[in-house]
Amino acid sequence: MPNRSCPGVLAAFALLVAVGCRADRPGFTAPDAPYVATPEMVGLEMLRLVGVGSTDVVYDLGSGDGRLVIAAARDFGARAVGVEINATLVHTSREDALRAGLAERARFLWQDIFATDIHEATVVTLYLGEDVNVRLRPKLLRELRPGARVVSHDFTMRDWRPDRTQPVRSAGRVHTLYAWVVPADAAGRWQGTLERNGRRRTATLEVTQRFQRVDGALEVDGIRQHLQGELTGDQVALAGSGLTLAARINGDSAAGRLTGPEGVESWAARRQAP
Repeated sequence: MPNRSCPGVLAAFALLVAVGCRADRPGFTAPDAPYVATPEMVGLEMLRLVGVGSTDVVYDLGSGDGRLVIAAARDFGARAVGVEINATLVHTSREDALRAGLAERARFLWQDIFATDIHEATVVTLYLGEDVNVRLRPKLLRELRPGARVVSHDFTMRDWRPDRTQPVRSAGRVHTLYAWVVPADAAGRWQGTLERNGRRRTATLEVTQRFQRVDGALEVDGIRQHLQGELTGDQVALAGSGLTLAARINGDSAAGRLTGPEGVESWAARRQAP
C-alpha cells in the first residue's frame, strides 16, 4: 500500500473512531482474501458481462480501492455500493468518488461483507477466492431477488455452475470471469389447473431443484410424466415426454403454459405448504 501523508493517516484514524463508536456497528471478521486489485479493464468487462445499466444497483463485496464501484457509476450510470473491511481503503475510495463528482452514486461502507444487507442489489461483483465465494453463496441466494446477477473474477462457486464464462486477457495473463443469474425458489409441490378453450384439468407438479437445475414430475389425468429443465431468474422451462412447460414463479404462485398433444394450455398453480 502506498505511503500516505500525516493528514491522510489522521483522517483514516478519525474514520475508524467514528465508525467504531456506532452502536449498530456489525461484528467484523478477519479478511479471508488478501487485497489484490482487479485490473481496471477486467473490472469493466465484469460489468459488461452482466449487462450493468443505469437502473442497476451494483454491490462490490470486498471493494478494495473502489475502482470497480466508481466505474459502475461513472461508465454505466448505475448506483453502486462498495463494501470493504479495511477502513483506510474505504476512506480512500470515498475521497476518490468525491473528486470524481460521484459521491451521490458511489457509496462505500466499512463493513463485514457477511453482515451487509444486500437485498437492494441487482448486481453483485466479487474478487474474493473460491472458499469465500462458497461461504457467501447461501447469503446471495437468500437475499438477492430472482434475476439478480453475480459476477466473479477468477473464482467459481464450485457446484453452482456459472451461466456464462468469459476469458479476458490483461497484463500478460488470462483472467476468467464467471457470471450467474440468481434463480427463484421453485422446489415443492404445485397444485393447479390447465385450461384450453374452456376445458379445465387438474395438474400437479412436484419439483426438485439444485440451483438453476430443476426436475419435475407432472401428473395430469392420472398420468405421471418426468420433465427436466432450468430456471433463469424467475422463469422456469421444463421439457420431456413430448411436453414443454414454461412458467414464471412469483413466490408461491406460478403461471405459464403447457404445450403438448392437447395443444397449448394455460397453467396456473399454487405451491402447497410442506
